[in-house]
Amino acid sequence: MTLLIIGFDGATFDLIRPWAAEGYMPHLAALMRDGVTADLASTLPPVTSPAWPTFMTGVNPGKHGVFDFIQHRGEDFSIVNSTLIRQPTIWRRLSDAGFRVGVLNVPVTYPPQEVNGFMVTDILSPRNATISHPADLIERYETELGPYRVSPNVQYKPGNEAEFIADIYDLIDHHGQWALKLMEAEPVDVLMVHFIAMDIAKHALWRFMDHSHERYEDSPYEHAIRDGYARVDTWIGRLMDRLPPGSTTIAMSDHGFGPLKNMVNLNVFFMEHGLMKLKPDAMTQLKAWAFRNGITPSSAYRMIARLGLQNSIARVSKKARNDVVGKFLSFDSVDWNRTIAYSMGHVGQVYLNRVGREPHGIVTDAEYDQRLVEVSDALADLRDEGGQPILTKLIRGKDVYHGPYAGLGPDLHLELDHYAMIACPLFATEGRVMTSQIRGDSGCHRREGIFIAKGMGIQSGIELPEANILDLAPTILHLLGEPVPRIMDGRVLTEALVDPAPVRFSENAEEGVAAGSGFDADDAAQIEERLRGLGYL
Repeated sequence: MTLLIIGFDGATFDLIRPWAAEGYMPHLAALMRDGVTADLASTLPPVTSPAWPTFMTGVNPGKHGVFDFIQHRGEDFSIVNSTLIRQPTIWRRLSDAGFRVGVLNVPVTYPPQEVNGFMVTDILSPRNATISHPADLIERYETELGPYRVSPNVQYKPGNEAEFIADIYDLIDHHGQWALKLMEAEPVDVLMVHFIAMDIAKHALWRFMDHSHERYEDSPYEHAIRDGYARVDTWIGRLMDRLPPGSTTIAMSDHGFGPLKNMVNLNVFFMEHGLMKLKPDAMTQLKAWAFRNGITPSSAYRMIARLGLQNSIARVSKKARNDVVGKFLSFDSVDWNRTIAYSMGHVGQVYLNRVGREPHGIVTDAEYDQRLVEVSDALADLRDEGGQPILTKLIRGKDVYHGPYAGLGPDLHLELDHYAMIACPLFATEGRVMTSQIRGDSGCHRREGIFIAKGMGIQSGIELPEANILDLAPTILHLLGEPVPRIMDGRVLTEALVDPAPVRFSENAEEGVAAGSGFDADDAAQIEERLRGLGYL
């Protein structure tokens, strides 16, 4: 049996179902009609970087160690990469079992892993790096297909929609063409093809499509997202047409999507509530005054965007950018010896300043629960500009993470206005708690992604209760006749299968896979700037 896995980043049934019914997505419509569907619960937070390692390992972030695009160390952070995934991926497990695997574009696969087959890495890959295994794989076909692209070439800003959309569509076609070529020239038993482009597009363009959005604008680009979805659907059809008889196809996403209203500067909120303190020196106090009076990263970005220079920022050295950022209020301004809590991460991740984890931690294990209640009680007062509460749900990290790395994750997860609001990913963009997203984005993530499966061994015409992204790795192993490692947190979706055999288990845990660095300083600076351009930092 050949297994094709389509990773449709950020895909949501809220869009797929109506557009499939209207004829824009005939291939996904056929998969849903003749196969199995389920909402697919993502990780907390519902973010690309922890979600794909969770899918690939079948374990929660407390076991694999990746919680966000960044690994925080108090005020400092580093960019994640595949060397930080502390459990074997299904690509490794299937390779060890004798399957040939092909992996194309899946996030958090750089640097590429040695597999029995091929791997081409993802949006977190530096320029001019070796992005494939075998190392010469790209060279074999780039004369025919052109240099390989891992990311968009055009950064969105209001006013450049036509150029941005053309580049997004070209990225979809580019990945589709490479997938077809590799499917033909490098045959494998299990092929995964990931499409990142429409996630990026929805962040920027949602308001043109959504007539109920508070920033809706009548626009010639109203159907750009729909047409991008249709373009991905076309490539799914072309890939499925190449499958031999008796194959199986899975289409899935790492999270869903919906409208974005505002951004919340949680660190400003913590300062207002005495949970974060600034250094008392005169320069820091001057920066704080300037921040309160509109001299902020947001105002600087707006000026750069008006000049059309936002795409040039990546060519400035990291030291020069840090020198500029240092002129504003930042984490460097925080008096960590008097700070209880801080936020880092764009979905509402909150950390206590803990002894033994943060470099200057002050919250001891003995007072941890008391401080967690104190911070939680304060967050209950979060309000929008109209005075309405915006905290939909507050979830403790220890209730969702377990494993040897659980303590590295956020202590609290905030669901802000049903995920229609996000947090400033780093310190703050404005001196106010409530503000707009710095690029003007109008879409953001939701926790409910998609799961669709059809083919050999799969039920027909069944809609399941919600599944979890943790469930896919064990289900894939079982579908291929392999035992499921007991360390996996997910379960086999036996209700999706025709006459499922009893699930076999193995003890192949491999706790503590060694972590590495993955990036040198220049590579890390490149990826950091790419993530900033995409709104994740």
